[in-house]
Amino acid sequence: MKIQTDVNLKPYNSFGISQSAAHFAEVENLEDLKQALSYGEEHFLSVHILGQGSNTLFIQDYPGLLIHMACLGIERFEDSGIVKAACGENWHQFVEYCLKNNLHGIENLALIPGTIGAAPIQNIGAYGVELEQLVLGVEVFNRETATVEVLSREQCEFSYRDSIFKSGAKNKYVVLSLALQLNASPVVHTDYAALKQQLTGVEEPGPRDVFEAVCSIRQTKLPDPSALGNAGSFFKNPLISQDKFSSLSSEYPDIPCFDSGEEGLLKVPAAWFIEKAGWKGRRKGDAGVHEQHALVLVNYGEASGEDILLLAQDISNSVLQSFGIALQPEVNFV
Repeated sequence: MKIQTDVNLKPYNSFGISQSAAHFAEVENLEDLKQALSYGEEHFLSVHILGQGSNTLFIQDYPGLLIHMACLGIERFEDSGIVKAACGENWHQFVEYCLKNNLHGIENLALIPGTIGAAPIQNIGAYGVELEQLVLGVEVFNRETATVEVLSREQCEFSYRDSIFKSGAKNKYVVLSLALQLNASPVVHTDYAALKQQLTGVEEPGPRDVFEAVCSIRQTKLPDPSALGNAGSFFKNPLISQDKFSSLSSEYPDIPCFDSGEEGLLKVPAAWFIEKAGWKGRRKGDAGVHEQHALVLVNYGEASGEDILLLAQDISNSVLQSFGIALQPEVNFV
């Protein structure tokens, strides 16, 4: 494990933002991680843990130690439906692995960018499936006690695009691996409207059909970060009260909503608010809102992290003024 200095972070974030890290370490195993964290403590450095940077916006140079988690490995427990993957594994490739090995239940989460390690932190979800439904345990390194622990689903305190790793225990744990309870027998989730429409004409769709349908939808609506810098959905879909929704729907009869899974709250697509406020397809220099999906902010070339942030703030202020809805970012600012 080698500590590098003044490392350009452009290859390490999907926005393609050119900021630098004063200190940088690539970690491939637990011993590397311990050494990197010790280096940070010895030099009184702030520490940031990074996967593929697919949900990160660097808004300035990072003055401390950035640790890039590159631990690999997938372990399957025969006939149990249990599978465990190391934090550095690519999420979509893991979904493909599970599909090929008859482990079912995460096909709806195909093509979500990022790594295994980021998945429980963000509590990823898409097209009617939430990761928390499948989590058996999250193996972590406790920085306070310097020990390895396994947190149960309940201990992770999952909620919509949130977890203990982003709130109550932020910076306490480093995710090492993720264990999921999947299904050895085919199980599909096709209730989500866009997915159901994509599967029109497919009789009794199986896991492969769902996987391909989700990939098709995503590839149609969402830009490839390797071609156009972005972090996918920039804002969370807001959860609003029944009364607030009734008030909005009286003025905007076309406003969509979904069950949030939380009592008394409805989920409304953030993209609807952004598009209604006139932001879809707009640009400010090289920072812009994607033409096909209003929830995706993009870097058209040389936008800085601050450019993207200022655009996001303008959008948030506009939506708040127009609808009384405060959008919350899904992307992490560093």
